[in-house]
Amino acid sequence: MWNATLDRKENEVMRALLTLSAGKARFLASPDEVLALVRGKCDEEGLERTLASLAQDGYFDYIATDRKGEKTYVVELRPKGSAFLRSAHTDRRRFFVRLFVAAVCGLASALIGILLKLIFS
Repeated sequence: MWNATLDRKENEVMRALLTLSAGKARFLASPDEVLALVRGKCDEEGLERTLASLAQDGYFDYIATDRKGEKTYVVELRPKGSAFLRSAHTDRRRFFVRLFVAAVCGLASALIGILLKLIFS
């Protein structure tokens, strides 16, 4: 699933955070856990930039802190972040509907062209 307003890395990070949240609005996540779910598409600096941009866009609030000497993020999902999966699913469905409509219009255009060719020849 993807969201049209976010780039690929931001979509991956949002999916990873929603997986780590396990349905909770506020949770703890380490950078290693997030990077393991992102599947090596960014490093720790890239993760920080992506988290900052997602927080600025209003998907969640986060605070970077230390827990037992390990860097940890305290993440609180906002309504826009909680609705991410639903909006990603809606965007995907909208894409396939547009693709279907374009194919049907192309087919109808071809059939009308063939029909007109048969009528006027």
